[in-house]
Amino acid sequence: MYTIGKFGMSMMLTTLWLCASAFQSTAQTYTITDLGTLPGNSVSKASALNDAGEAAGISETPTASIATMFSGGKATSISTLGSTVSVANAINGSGEIAGWNSYDSSPNFDPQAFLYSNGTMQNINSPSLFPSGTEAYGINNAGEVVGTGYINSSTFHAFLYSGGKMKDIGPSGAFQASAYAINTAGQIVGTYSLNSGASGTFLYTNGKMTTLPNPPGSRGGFGAAINDTGEIVGTMFPSEGSHAAKFSDGAWTDLGNLTGAQGSGATAINTAGQIVGTAIFPPIYKPFRAGKHVPFISTAGGLVNLNTLIPSGTGFTLTDAVDINESGQILCDATNASGNAHAVLLSPK
Repeated sequence: MYTIGKFGMSMMLTTLWLCASAFQSTAQTYTITDLGTLPGNSVSKASALNDAGEAAGISETPTASIATMFSGGKATSISTLGSTVSVANAINGSGEIAGWNSYDSSPNFDPQAFLYSNGTMQNINSPSLFPSGTEAYGINNAGEVVGTGYINSSTFHAFLYSGGKMKDIGPSGAFQASAYAINTAGQIVGTYSLNSGASGTFLYTNGKMTTLPNPPGSRGGFGAAINDTGEIVGTMFPSEGSHAAKFSDGAWTDLGNLTGAQGSGATAINTAGQIVGTAIFPPIYKPFRAGKHVPFISTAGGLVNLNTLIPSGTGFTLTDAVDINESGQILCDATNASGNAHAVLLSPK
């Protein structure tokens, strides 16, 4: 059996240290841009980013959320249907935005999916299919929208809105399912729970639903995003906690966790395979403080805290990474020096 002697081990450790040092010294760094809020608001949160650097999200009043587009250094309300609460969740290359509205006039929670296009917000809710409402979560460059449709308060299915019509895509036998993302080819990723008790991630392609295998040795897998090559990212659940994960070529890959975090999940992947997400740390007691969120980018050397890749003294602490575009720009939530949440955009230097 081949063994490594003391000198060989020393040389190997030195080599590994040099490689790690080289990685740290050459890691991509970013500038940071505050995307701001609507006039009179102090809080904004990010949801999605397109390749033009335009973002969708919300700006918040003390009592409500307002669907907002962040473009050209300006935050613009796109909430035009008189809703009490409006949430923008997805944006495509043409600046079309998908999300949902909620109205105080309804005695029950009755979200209604919308499509914002050419300066107009259109209600795409389908009461005949989903009597208890719909929420849109994803949109592709063809303007196809996916999300969740509520049949009743406890049963919901994934939907596809295409060509002006909404379709229940199931899957068959599911009492709960949601579609989160759709790529240029029309592939849809989401999660499901079947009446049989089985649950996991599904991939919908050309009208066919496929359930993905759960990661080996894991309690399950949760697919949250898909790129144009069909790679899926999300979360896997080992015996304890959660890890960011990628599904590609028929198998899940564990992307690991940030040191000290109790869980992590990947939220976005671009065509180049760059992956971002958020790690969550345990709460602190006496006095109690909720567990902090830390955004990451996945690299060959493991997950890297994005706070270490922006200039010091910006006044921002990044908390969540929500999307990454083909230019490598990363959309994040952050806390500013006043303690308010703001959407920010990181751009590669």
